[in-house]
Amino acid sequence: MNLKLTFSLILALVFLIPIESKSEDKLLDKLDRTIENRDNFIKIKEARVDSLRRLINPDKSKAANLEIYDKLFREFLAFSFDSAMAYVNRASMIVEPDDPYDLRKQIEIHRALSLATSGHFSHAINILKGIDSRRLSQKLQEEYFAACEWTYGVWAAYSDKSSVAPELTKESLTYLDSLIRVTETSAPEYSYRLAEKALRSHNYPEAEKNYLKALNMIPVDNRLYAQAAYALAMTYNEMGKKDKYKEWLVKAAISDQTVPLKENLALQQLALFLNNEEGDVERANTYLKLALEDAIFYNNRLRMLEIAEKTPDITNVYQDTIEHQNKRLKLYILIIGILLLLLGGFAFYTYRQRQQAAKSKNVLAELNSQLSLLNARLSSTNRSREQYVSLFMDLCAAYIEKLNRFPMILKMKVKQLGDLNSVADRYVRPTELETREMFRNFDTAFLRLYPDYIEQFNLLLKPEEKIYPKKGEMLNTDLRIYALVRMGISESHKIATLLFLSPQTIFNHRTQVRNRAIDRNNFEKDVMQICDVNEINAT
Repeated sequence: MNLKLTFSLILALVFLIPIESKSEDKLLDKLDRTIENRDNFIKIKEARVDSLRRLINPDKSKAANLEIYDKLFREFLAFSFDSAMAYVNRASMIVEPDDPYDLRKQIEIHRALSLATSGHFSHAINILKGIDSRRLSQKLQEEYFAACEWTYGVWAAYSDKSSVAPELTKESLTYLDSLIRVTETSAPEYSYRLAEKALRSHNYPEAEKNYLKALNMIPVDNRLYAQAAYALAMTYNEMGKKDKYKEWLVKAAISDQTVPLKENLALQQLALFLNNEEGDVERANTYLKLALEDAIFYNNRLRMLEIAEKTPDITNVYQDTIEHQNKRLKLYILIIGILLLLLGGFAFYTYRQRQQAAKSKNVLAELNSQLSLLNARLSSTNRSREQYVSLFMDLCAAYIEKLNRFPMILKMKVKQLGDLNSVADRYVRPTELETREMFRNFDTAFLRLYPDYIEQFNLLLKPEEKIYPKKGEMLNTDLRIYALVRMGISESHKIATLLFLSPQTIFNHRTQVRNRAIDRNNFEKDVMQICDVNEINAT
């Protein structure tokens, strides 16, 4: 058995144990990065809202303050039910009975929209029925018909298993026809509403065409974009195009985060799709948790109940996944133990060979120098192997201890969904400290085997392009990547797994370093010629 191969296998297994295969779906990665920045998007929205609040002034005209309240209402309509209602109430306090009909009824339309968005459908309908649409201006008629169509449509969606759903859907379609008639044909809303009508008439190609037309006219950080992207995803789902369905759910979820919205469906539906269709339980669990947080923040009780019904299924699958990972961890530890035994046997074998060589005093004189050199190399190799055995026994012990602690922690925490996430992160995935410890162990072991690695590596680079680790480091990322290449691990995706980076990042690093090389075309072949400690001793 080759010592380098054994060492490489053990090192690879140690690094691979806590890592699950990462999705190469770039769009999902973009969504994850957007979610990481959701607090920044909220801060931008809060700054915009604060600037509007500062414009409110009792000394201003009624019309000026009502315009500010209207803008604040629209900011909060799909973000916070309580805040949206607060500005509707403030607007209603300064409107008087003898004010124009449009002015008074716009506030009632806003109140109905807020109630409908939060799930209070019957209250919203009662308000809307009290408005005479014939007395409204064309602009306000559009708002009125949109509010009626939205309220009946969402009510029907939440009542799809009841006998009243067809009647609610019929009412929604009636108001949708009226809404299309009063919508400016050049506006993106016109294409969106035509698509809505086509979707409900099961004319999916027509719906797809008009949704895409509307989306091409709308920026991503706009609520209408999020609505159109989600509706297009539903269209593709009806057409059986699962890839397109997933793609537009992700785009809708990204838009929801950048607007930002708290009253959204895309993240919830995406979580169910990933769980049921792709088995991506970890992402599904994360997304559903965020969707529940958003529903609680907005104060939509129906959404909270809906998500709560779906949570146990994903939680159970997530728990099964953790148990599966637990079994894999045991298997990896067993394999490491076997490899360590083989390594120990090989070390004992080399020791016996050395003993036999020492007793061979009657060997021909011309072989004495070769035997002396061989004994020196065997002695050095044996010391290195003893150090490696000690090093990786420590690692093995650490992972066994982690495994023994895990079931107790899981039993204590599994009742809480949020805690389950943190437990999995803490005890299944490597911590930053563990990762640094792994890299330190790798760097130590590698530099013992290749003590002149950094100097030999820099001889292959242009004088002005040499690479050295920072103070306190043994190897940096570039040096570590090519250390793995020297050990025979040349595929970028394998190196990415070992170093907890993406394949694209590894590719970029390798390209940048090759560009520094004296002989760019043969650089990696030259790296493979770097001598280890035994070859150095032999020379």
